[in-house]
Amino acid sequence: MISDPAVTLPRDRGGLDAPVDGERPRSGVDARRHAFPRRVVLATGLILLGTAPVAWWYGWARRPAVALQTIESWIKNEQYVLAQKTLTEHLRRDPGDGAARMMLARVLGGRGDLAGCARELHQVPAGWPQKPLALYREAQADLLMNRARDAEAALRAIIDADGGTPSDPAVFHDASQELLSLYATEDRWSEARDVLWKIYARATPHYRPTLLAMRILYELERLAPTESVKLLRNYVSADREDWEARRALAKAELALGRRSEALRQMRDCLEARPDDPRVWRDYLNMLYSLGEREAYEAVLARAPAIAETRPELWVARGQAREHAGDWTAAAADYRRALTLDPNLSNAHYRLAAIELRLGHSVAAADHRRRWRELEEARSALRPAFDAYVEAQRRLPNDHPELLASVKRLAAICQTLGWSRAAAGWSQLAAS
Repeated sequence: MISDPAVTLPRDRGGLDAPVDGERPRSGVDARRHAFPRRVVLATGLILLGTAPVAWWYGWARRPAVALQTIESWIKNEQYVLAQKTLTEHLRRDPGDGAARMMLARVLGGRGDLAGCARELHQVPAGWPQKPLALYREAQADLLMNRARDAEAALRAIIDADGGTPSDPAVFHDASQELLSLYATEDRWSEARDVLWKIYARATPHYRPTLLAMRILYELERLAPTESVKLLRNYVSADREDWEARRALAKAELALGRRSEALRQMRDCLEARPDDPRVWRDYLNMLYSLGEREAYEAVLARAPAIAETRPELWVARGQAREHAGDWTAAAADYRRALTLDPNLSNAHYRLAAIELRLGHSVAAADHRRRWRELEEARSALRPAFDAYVEAQRRLPNDHPELLASVKRLAAICQTLGWSRAAAGWSQLAAS
């Protein structure tokens, strides 16, 4: 308790010069000389009496009952019950102690309580120096529980950090690889590419060729549905509202021939996320591949305006108009798709045929030429990448053959419209 200087002690009933019991009355200067020190002593005593318990309580509350080093030794000796009890009490008094919070998470993890472990790691204060490590460990605990959505949130917090508290390079690297693996499992390649470029921006020159190679591999290789479906089923079972996992599961189930299960999962996704244009895209692709013409056109007719941000929706509309024999409308839809993404090979191919039918021979030739460029570039990508990997393995960095393979990849990426990848390979060749 802090004394308020505006509050004064009450005067004695006899006034300033009233005698104390058993003392001879004083008067004049002599009385005033003895009265003032007595009052100061009394006031000081009351102040100290009021603040001493508070000071003692504050010091006790802030003092750890047991040193964290001692608790650390308990954890190493697997004395988890004692460590948990002590750390819980410590955090009750000091909930902002990130080190103690992370120690408690280790204890809970050691006792098999993964949910409790993740919870404690999540509560490590944002400004704590080891917060990135806490987030990474939280994501690992979530993945062990098959809670992919929660793991993604923790990993994204590391990758998307604005630099206020820079991550340990090793933590950032491991977190980014874990996130890319999750996106690969869920067939989320556009998001994987976005993360890869975030990593690329922070990477050392030595590591950038590896990231550029990963960018190519994303186009050449996909996780087999027989492998991904096992994880995806676990993710959905652990969290029924993980719509990213359910959308990916629907596509994996379709690839494995489980038609009814795939459609059921995708309908659930559409009902839960009607404003997600990717769900509309994937559902339409699914219906088209299954030959469900009536359902395809019915879904297409009720697609919301937000879905029009996806070029695939305009390709779908063009296909429906083309099937109905409305060539002019189909051509307009394909042109709209190419406005959003000028590198859609299928749209160029179909538009070339329709332009020719409409008598637009020059436009038809242009689209056919672009379609051929894209197809040839995609066909050349695998052998060009294999040549680079082989040259990089056996040749020094300044060898002309290795340089030629890098330039070849830059040219192919440029043709395909992958401008950032093309720039990356070009910079590698220049260096």
